[in-house]
Order: sequence, then structure tokens, then C-alpha cells
Amino acid sequence: MRRTALGGAALALGAALVFLPALWSGFVGDDYALVKLMHEFQGFGWAFHRNSTGQTGQAGFFYRPLWVSWEGELYRLWGRDAFAFHAVNLALYAAIVVWLLAKRLLGSAAAWVAGGFFALYPRHGESVAWITGSTDLTATLLALAAMLCAVSRREWVRIGGAAAFATAAAVTKESAFVLPALAFLVLWLIPPPDLARLGRRRLLPAAAMLAPLVGVAVVRTIVIGGVGGYGNGYPWSARRAVVVAVSYVLGAVSPPQLQLVHKPVLLLVPAAILALLAWRLTKIRGRPLLVAVTGIAWFAVSALLSLNIAIDLNNANGERLIFLPSVGLALLVAAVVPRRPWLLATSAVVLAVLCLNTSWNWVIAGRISARVVHQAAKLGPPNGEVVLLTAPMTYRTAIVFTGGEINDALAQIGRKDLSSAFCIPVDVRSLDAGAIRLQRLPDGSFRARSTWAAPFDFPVLRKEFPLNNECPFSRGGPASFPPGLRRLAVATPHPVRPAPVLTYFDGHDLRKW
Repeated sequence: MRRTALGGAALALGAALVFLPALWSGFVGDDYALVKLMHEFQGFGWAFHRNSTGQTGQAGFFYRPLWVSWEGELYRLWGRDAFAFHAVNLALYAAIVVWLLAKRLLGSAAAWVAGGFFALYPRHGESVAWITGSTDLTATLLALAAMLCAVSRREWVRIGGAAAFATAAAVTKESAFVLPALAFLVLWLIPPPDLARLGRRRLLPAAAMLAPLVGVAVVRTIVIGGVGGYGNGYPWSARRAVVVAVSYVLGAVSPPQLQLVHKPVLLLVPAAILALLAWRLTKIRGRPLLVAVTGIAWFAVSALLSLNIAIDLNNANGERLIFLPSVGLALLVAAVVPRRPWLLATSAVVLAVLCLNTSWNWVIAGRISARVVHQAAKLGPPNGEVVLLTAPMTYRTAIVFTGGEINDALAQIGRKDLSSAFCIPVDVRSLDAGAIRLQRLPDGSFRARSTWAAPFDFPVLRKEFPLNNECPFSRGGPASFPPGLRRLAVATPHPVRPAPVLTYFDGHDLRKW
């Protein structure tokens, strides 16, 4: 028992340390909207008849009342303190000890490999280092609690505990709706020996999870007026699902630092890793092979609900979507990786360095976000509008802004009178003042040119649509390789307020045109 506690503590500490820089990453992206939501929060029951942005009246989007309540109560404790919210994220991540589940299913030795891989997996940056990413942390923590109950030796825990935690996970994030399928896979393919003797009775936890989740789905449909989601920007289609699935597989086996689309030669890295995995699968037999198959199936099943949203293989945006699936990766790695101390130690060091690097990117992204918000507040006229002809949306593997404006952020620093609008999205690779230059065209639009230090980011799987209806943007010429990134773009601002101030992000700062 003491060794179990010490092992869990060691893995938790390692998980927290490799993402420790994220404590200082401040607010980015949807965090500003989250602060606004937390300010409006009125208690635990308040969130259960609203969507995850606080809207009522079948407004669509997502239904995550337990997560909203959790964040709301934290806000009551310390208000708008980014450091405190990041500290909670680290604590939640440290608490997701995949090792416990793996130990029950695989034994102690393999559990160390699975737990260590999950703790040091560099694709967890978006969920751990982003305050709003706590949706994944809380939902996955509850989901793993449900799975631990499902493999318990006590029947009342297997049935009641699994159902209760699965329900809690489903009202935290919709990714948990796959839990009955995951429980079925685990209990069917790799049950602990004592549960295997129960025959089909061991599958009861999967059925116990399913019943309340149907109820949650019904309530969700009533409250938000349908299945929810991001809307028309991410349509479902067979072709799109295949391409998204490919992005998940490539992203899962490559570091987030690699720009796989911008520099296709780097695709050799995931190709080599996939080839090694395939080779190792041919070398294992018996239970290890079943564990590997279960891990692959876990990854595939838990990714199904988000197959309309790809991981951006240039800037890692969307990698949060494989947070729950990465538990399956941990099982797969535990089954196929040889347990040679030098190999495990070397891999741990490499993964830890990658995690530290990606968490530091979030620190820089937070600084960019804060700087641009304050510069916009300074440049914007009283009761007016500031238009960002070019706007930093990402910094390497981290998010800077989301959406098409920063109104919530401006209001939170005292500029409620000022509205904003984004035009051309920028993927910042290195901070370089002067990387972006603008030219005004006779028709009133603006041609923007950049270096590869701050290219313009265009969607790959769909046509571009305005980040803000006040400022559509286009590619400024025929599309060319590489897909997704360009050094030329055109913005056509149509601000609604009189005498707006036109600004642009030059690669480092926000400047007045």
C-alpha cells in the first residue's frame, strides 16, 4: 500500500513539474470569456439550465454544467487570478493517475510505463496549460474514476460508482459519452483475472453507465436545443472524418513542435514511429497483444465524437481533443515498448523536455495576449472601435486568442466602452517586429505581407470565413503550398462604429495604421 502511494505521488509530481512553467501563462483565448461567465455565475444549480457560455433558451453550443459550477466556485474563492487557476489545472493533471487503472489491468511493471507516458505526454499542453482546458482535465479525471469503479472487486462499486462517476463526467464534457463503450472494451478484452471469472456479469458496469448517460443526453438536448457543438464552421462528412482521423493519428505520434504540414519532410517522424509500433505489434502475443488492441480501440472510440475537428498539424491547435484518447495510447505503449531501463529513461527525458518546451510556449502566448489587449485598450478611441487588421491567434504550440474579437478582455481591464474586430489570423512562430507589413489598396482593403516568422493562418478543410463579420479576409491570390499557411492575405474591414481606429499586429506589437 505504501509503495502504491509513493508511486502515485512520484508520477503526480513528475506530471506537475514538466508543465510547471504554465503557472505563469496568464489568460489566453477563451479564458477571457470564461472569466466573464464566472463573474455571472450564481451557484451550483444555475449552470444546469444553461449552455457552457451561460446562455439560456436552447442556444446550442455545449452543455457542461458541472465544469461551469466547478470553475464558478473557484472564481468565488480568488476571483480573476490566473496563477491560481493554473495551479488548479496542474493539481487536476497530477491527480489523473492512469497508473492506478493500468496497475489493476496490466500489473505493476507495465503500469509504470503507462503512467509515466501519460504524465510526460507533450500533446497534453492545450489541456494543462490553458485555463479553459480544464474541461478535459475534470472530465477525464471523473471518467477514469468511473473506469476504476468498473474494475473494482466490489459489485456495488462496479455498478453504482461507475454509473455515478460516468454521469458526473458526462455533465462535465461530452467526450465522456463514450464511457460505456470504453468500459465494455476493457471488461471484454482485458478484465482483471478475478473479474474474468464472472463471465458476462463483468460487463454490467458498461450497462450501468449507459442508462444515466441516456438521461443526460436527453436533458442536454432540451437545454441547448440539440446535440450542440461549434456550429456550421465544422460540418460533418465522411471525407472530413477521414482527414481528421489522419490528423489525430499523425498528431498522436509526433511532438507538437513539428510543423508537419508546413515542412512535409517532418512526416518521416510519425511515419517511422508508426512503423516501429506496427513492427512491435508483430512481436507480441497473448495478453500484451490484447492490451495493445484495447489501447488502439480506446483511442479510436474516444476520438469518434470529435471527428469533425482536426488537430492543426502546424500549430497543435485542437490537440486537447486527444486528451481522453491518450489514455489508450498509454495502454498501447505499456504493451509494446520493451522494458529496458536505458530506453525508458532516455524516452522519459526526451518527453519531459518536449513538455517543458510546449508549456513555455504558453507563457509567451500569455504575454502576447496581455500585451496586445493593453495596446488595443490604449489605441482605441472612447466609445469607439479598434480593428485588428492582423491578429495573433497562436504562438507556436499555444493559443493566443480565439474567436473574432477581444471585447471581454478589454472590458476586464476597464474598457467596456471599446469594441474590437479581428481580420486576418496570424500564426506567430517567433517574435519579430516588422515581420508583417500592410498596404492600403484603392478599394479600401488592405494587402498584408509577412515573413515565415508570422505567417497568416488559413483553414485547410474548408474555405475561410470571417473571424468577425466586420472584416472578411481572403488569400490575396491563388492558393499555393503549404496548405494552411501563407505570407500574403487581404483584409476588407467594414467597422460598424464611426471613426474606428485601424491597427495591425506587426509580429511583436499592435501598431496603429
